[in-house]
Amino acid sequence: MVETSSIAALLKRLDAVTTKLEDQAMAGASAADVSSSLTGSGGIVGGPRPSQSLSVPPSGNGGSSGGASLGGSPSISGVSTTSTIPVVDGYDELVNGPLKLFIDLSRAIGGLVEEQAGHVGKLLAAQREMIMIAASSHKPPMTSDVFRLLLEPTQQELTQILEIREKNRSNAYAPHLSTLAEGIRCFGWVSFESKPATYIGQVKDTAQAYASKVITEWQEKDENHVHWAHAFIRLLTELQSYVRKYHAAGLAWNPKGTPLDINRLTHTEHSTFGAGADGASLSLSPLPSQPPLAPAPSQTAVPLSSLPTRDADMSAVFAQLNQGETITSHLRPVDNTRAPRRPSGAGNPRAEGKSSAKVPRMALEGNKWIIEHFENNNDVILENAELDQSVYVFACQNSTIQIKTKVTTVAMDSCTKTGLCVESLITSLDVINSKSVQLQILGTAPMVNLDKVDSCMVYLSRECMDTTGILTTKTSGVNVLTPAPVTEQQQAEVATTTTTTAAGGAVATESIEYVERSVPEQLFTRMVDGKMVTSIVEHSSSG
Repeated sequence: MVETSSIAALLKRLDAVTTKLEDQAMAGASAADVSSSLTGSGGIVGGPRPSQSLSVPPSGNGGSSGGASLGGSPSISGVSTTSTIPVVDGYDELVNGPLKLFIDLSRAIGGLVEEQAGHVGKLLAAQREMIMIAASSHKPPMTSDVFRLLLEPTQQELTQILEIREKNRSNAYAPHLSTLAEGIRCFGWVSFESKPATYIGQVKDTAQAYASKVITEWQEKDENHVHWAHAFIRLLTELQSYVRKYHAAGLAWNPKGTPLDINRLTHTEHSTFGAGADGASLSLSPLPSQPPLAPAPSQTAVPLSSLPTRDADMSAVFAQLNQGETITSHLRPVDNTRAPRRPSGAGNPRAEGKSSAKVPRMALEGNKWIIEHFENNNDVILENAELDQSVYVFACQNSTIQIKTKVTTVAMDSCTKTGLCVESLITSLDVINSKSVQLQILGTAPMVNLDKVDSCMVYLSRECMDTTGILTTKTSGVNVLTPAPVTEQQQAEVATTTTTTAAGGAVATESIEYVERSVPEQLFTRMVDGKMVTSIVEHSSSG
């Protein structure tokens, strides 16, 4: 009986070891197999364009694992890129659906739009491979050189897209180029360690403003341009949904994966999800690679011939199993009388740091001003912002913030009982997840976007009254205040007051009266002749 149970236990352990070895063998699929499987999948349109990429060179002479690269970012031989990885499958749906449609419409327009869209395809190819690497690799520090090298191909394509816009601002397709230049920043989500989908939503709203200009200008001329604008916004919307599903807390890495080593990365050429000359299809076959960089002297590559084979591994396993009970002789017994574990959070700096107050900060990061964590401060003033910069206001309470120069866009996120006064904006003023806020525009702004806002007062200038649009989503208690019409008598009184005070050396300011109007919250929908008809519910007082 004892012998039977020992045999059963031995078989169980043997089965577990065999399963583990099979998993390791599957994970060691060569990059050549990966490339051939992707090349045969089809469904992606365009033609290859060379660009710098990364891959791990083959080690020794005992294997065929090459440094084949899919499209614009680091690739590691031995990383499986088959369609069995859900996080990659989701990205492939994005590529073969919204991106393909966008590339086709860009090709129909041609010119700079097609050229810029080609870089968009290369950017997505680079990001796809980065996602594929992350799925099989341990997360490196985001400030490390290896992570910077992973981001480099994406950043190169992003720079090309922005340069096309900057060099052609007077072009007839300038709104198209600006739509792409603003919206492509959504693909910077891979560098965010928390809530990247929220960032994508903020950037997408800015791109939507430029896309609306394209639609307005071309809806009576050429419907292809209208479809093109909708296709790009759909691409960003699907990207946001994909990131929310697979990367809610940042780019998904594999905690049990292989650490990335910058000393084993080489530069290769890659293909793209771009627009082909014949309009037929894109091949994902990698271009010939450049000579590999020599590995660092301290970390030489290990020849594949020196690695243990599967037969050797199995022999070692059987040798250990044949030891019987002596296999566990080296293990130390567990002492259950040891001191209990420390209570959760006690003495843990990370847990204790969560309860500490955030430090107020106003700083310029790249092209964006960050204003965050101000509380009970009515003197937060930004005076030196430039025209091509944006402002992001986050988690402020009981404070007043003034932006005294014209900027590209301003976003307010997760603020409570906060006032925001801006001069003028090129694109939009965006407010999300905020309560009891007051907004004032002294100059002009094309759009005000309110998303998940409760209790908000929007003060518009006279210049905004006929030019500013207000878009509300899941909001309540929104009131818009506009200057009351000025009569001729009031204008004469203001002119007289200005002349008198100016003679005395004082500066006169006009006292503005505002008219308050509420944004409708209730809608009534019914079916009329098979179509849905929606109207605003108006409440009239009786008596």
